[in-house]
Amino acid sequence: MPARWPTGRRLLLMRHGETYEPRLDAPMAGPDDDAALPLTERGRERLREVGRWIAGAPLESVYASPFARAQETARIVTASQGLPIGTLAPLRELPLYGPSRGGTLRDVAARYVALMRDLAEKPLHDVPLDGPDTLGTVLDAALAALHEVVAKASGSVLVVAHGGLNRFLLGHWLGMPPERAIAIEQNFACVNVIEFVGSGRPWVRALNVTLHDPLKTEAPGI
Repeated sequence: MPARWPTGRRLLLMRHGETYEPRLDAPMAGPDDDAALPLTERGRERLREVGRWIAGAPLESVYASPFARAQETARIVTASQGLPIGTLAPLRELPLYGPSRGGTLRDVAARYVALMRDLAEKPLHDVPLDGPDTLGTVLDAALAALHEVVAKASGSVLVVAHGGLNRFLLGHWLGMPPERAIAIEQNFACVNVIEFVGSGRPWVRALNVTLHDPLKTEAPGI
């Protein structure tokens, strides 16, 4: 994992817009259809609001996970800035699914709780996901990809990724034990701001900023 980062850069790390109503019995996508899951119309409308807000912070470059919801989020949010959207394959969502092709949000939340228990007992690189990679391998690849795009920039970079992965990226930058990462909430369309200061260390300036729900009254609590 990168210990030091290029200085004088700002990373705006987003979670994609809404793909389901945030309630615990909401049905979730399974592994076969997760990558193609679209945004809801309400999600698109809220992202247009984010786009109007973020237009006041000029961006140098924009990247997104290869998943459809992240790509669409990046297009909507940066429409007024006319920037091309790069794709970062390592920024895809963590493969953790409930039963019966995906189950409900409650089922996926239970998978994350079990993951935290694993992390309390095992190193990151020994904690399995649904697939061939461990959590440590996935996080290493994501951090390396982000380091590369930040190093190419001289100013602000926007990256649209996913709630599960974002939690572990932010936990890493904050120096938190990995098993506590679930405590970093990532609501739909949230923005996190990370600056890399003179020492090359990350400075987390803002967490989980959402225009549509600033007091988190709509958050399901996971």
